[in-house]
Amino acid sequence: MPQQTFHRVVGLGKICRAKHNIERKWTEYRRTSLRATTDCLTRTVFDWQATPYPALLEYLRRDFRGMFELADLGMFEGRVINERYGTLHRHDFPDNPDLAQHYAAARSRHDHLCNKTRRAVTDPLPTLFVRYGALAPDEERELRDAIAALRPGRTFALALIDDDDQPLSDPNEEWQGNHDYWHRALSQYSVRSEVPMRTLLPKIAREQALRIAGHIRHFRF
Repeated sequence: MPQQTFHRVVGLGKICRAKHNIERKWTEYRRTSLRATTDCLTRTVFDWQATPYPALLEYLRRDFRGMFELADLGMFEGRVINERYGTLHRHDFPDNPDLAQHYAAARSRHDHLCNKTRRAVTDPLPTLFVRYGALAPDEERELRDAIAALRPGRTFALALIDDDDQPLSDPNEEWQGNHDYWHRALSQYSVRSEVPMRTLLPKIAREQALRIAGHIRHFRF
């Protein structure tokens, strides 16, 4: 089967396993390709929280609005959980936080990521959406319909990757899953970033200057 080619890859959770393996697969392309852009591997709000399938649908159907209200947040085993939608926010707050003290900063970050995710979902470029975990056929149809409603007539594919029955690549890092399984599953797709050179050259020059200055930081999630 020939590879399907997309210009953007968007992770849809349910945890950061999808983001981790997307970046393992394509970060080298983004780093070495002259025409690749950071946005070809979009970091989304779903990369930084645990998002059950019903909550993912609500984000899409609500156009990413009203999903992180203070009144909906509570605590579960020292972590912040959205008691209305079931999302777990271990990276947005410290352990056992004072919600009132930390909410404003967390809300600002969440809103920023929601806006970034919405732009990626609605982008006219051909886009691959990747979700970790299996869905029932009717759930998969629901999810496809919710995505299509936000990008009518625009090309996209949905990859559902479930490696739960595979051995862990690193038993000490369970959240990463099985790297080989993810690599094989994603290998049926390719990424090609097509940015006009007149737009790209100033970006290349700016990023090169930042690298020289030591201001680009690489971090592991």
